[in-house]
Amino acid sequence: MKMKLITAAAAVALLAGCAADFDTKEVAAIAPKGEAFTQALQKHYIERAEFEVGETDWRSVSFFNTRARMAAEGKVPALQQPADRNLKANAEEIGASYTKLAAALSTNAPAKNPDACALAQTWFEHWLEQQEEGHQPKDIAEARTGFMNAMPKCQPVAVVAAAAPKIVKTFAVYFDTSKAAIRAEANRVLAEVAKAQAEIKPANVFLSGHTDTVGNAKANQALSAKRAAAVGDALAKLGVKSSMLDVKAHGEDHLAVATADNTKEAKNRRVEIHFEK
Repeated sequence: MKMKLITAAAAVALLAGCAADFDTKEVAAIAPKGEAFTQALQKHYIERAEFEVGETDWRSVSFFNTRARMAAEGKVPALQQPADRNLKANAEEIGASYTKLAAALSTNAPAKNPDACALAQTWFEHWLEQQEEGHQPKDIAEARTGFMNAMPKCQPVAVVAAAAPKIVKTFAVYFDTSKAAIRAEANRVLAEVAKAQAEIKPANVFLSGHTDTVGNAKANQALSAKRAAAVGDALAKLGVKSSMLDVKAHGEDHLAVATADNTKEAKNRRVEIHFEK
């Protein structure tokens, strides 16, 4: 009998030029393409559509089934607004509920609590539909209760920002004027660096090459790059993976000791090594 009714309703809809969608079984069987929220919407819109099949309300069957089909395709049907229905009663409570739900759906709540938010949306729209009809108090109450039970669980989840990486240890090796060769005392520092790297296991190791102000800026930029590369090569030989080294050359910029141009300063001829974790 129901199949005959469905067929008859479909025929009427087709004659009227409407794109009616009555086949709840077909839509329920569609493999969902979307995220957890749209999958939950597909499920719960089907529940609302099948309820309306039992009521032989084909207009509402098509409404909910069409939205279930959209959800199955990975699309989120826009939350129906109270103004889309001719509400003769309870408009104030429904309006406040709409505002609350719309606000929650605009946050990460659907991603964090997909089933609760899908229930809240589908029950809310069923509440609108039942309230517009206005002649089945029991069904109105059931839809309202379904929404009220789901809404408290459709809430955003605070995202705790990851702690910013920080420098946890710093070393420095120094160079002779105009040279990029590793000195004997620098080898001892680099051995300490390799040992500390194995113990601390930093996320990144930054190497920054520097010079003093003797010579021209272009030559010093190249010299600082050679110094940083020399330190990187030495650390690689000591077991520090090259892939974790972030090497930069700063030339005369970022002096450790401020000096005038063309001034020798041992503390400026350096490569700084920073562990970040």
